[in-house]
Amino acid sequence: MHMGKIQQISHILKLWPSAIGKVGLWVTLQWTFGRVQKTLHIPVPRFLNVWPRFLEHPVKLRARTCDPAIFQESMIEDEYLPLKRLQLVTILDLGANIGLSSAWFLSRFPDATVFAVEADAGNYAICCENLAGYGNRARVLHGAAWNRRANLTLRRHIQCPAANSVRETGTGDAGEMHVQGWDLASLIEMSGFPQVDLLKIDVEGAEAKIFCADVSNWLSRVRNLCIELHGQECQDAFFSALASYDFEHAHWETPSFAGSLDICTNLRLKVPA
Repeated sequence: MHMGKIQQISHILKLWPSAIGKVGLWVTLQWTFGRVQKTLHIPVPRFLNVWPRFLEHPVKLRARTCDPAIFQESMIEDEYLPLKRLQLVTILDLGANIGLSSAWFLSRFPDATVFAVEADAGNYAICCENLAGYGNRARVLHGAAWNRRANLTLRRHIQCPAANSVRETGTGDAGEMHVQGWDLASLIEMSGFPQVDLLKIDVEGAEAKIFCADVSNWLSRVRNLCIELHGQECQDAFFSALASYDFEHAHWETPSFAGSLDICTNLRLKVPA
């Protein structure tokens, strides 16, 4: 067996004590098989249905994709742990993928309603399945967050749908998959939320477009913000857009998380001196 594969499997096994404590033995076994399936190219089964003890409903994962790895980050390594102390009722989940983050939010905050937005049609379909049990507490939109309303082209990553990204549609994109892009003010209006207690953003670089645009018509309606920033351009655009606001900032990484989260809580406009 290739040394890289041995190291991957060894890392998975090291997480067992934590995983069993967080999600239970049976779910840990299912998750382990899902991770090993991709590493060893085992073709079946195509789907795993897992039910961590703290979720209100089970979730569906696609085998031989990055879904089990995303499950590890969100459910086993507690990617969103710093948010547990917040009081959240309205949550806008941008880049919801297959709905694992939304399911975590809905289960951890029993009074919360989530409006989830996902650009990839395959991810969107699984997201709808994973959030169906929450009834009217969860709504899912097939679309993408952008700086304006626009027709966007999806850049697909077959083995890791979580890494799918979007770009503005141009010449030569006729045969590609397209998705509707929406500005943040429109998405908040569609959510029906008078204010957004938590805006979660994981949109694979599109945050640069979102925060380079005028944010004055929507950012004041957001109380807390959790974002994965992809590169220096995205960081510069994000923190520049928040220059008129005071907030408490935390930078959070899980042990095997490829990126990191920037969490800005208690957003409020700065008072003029």
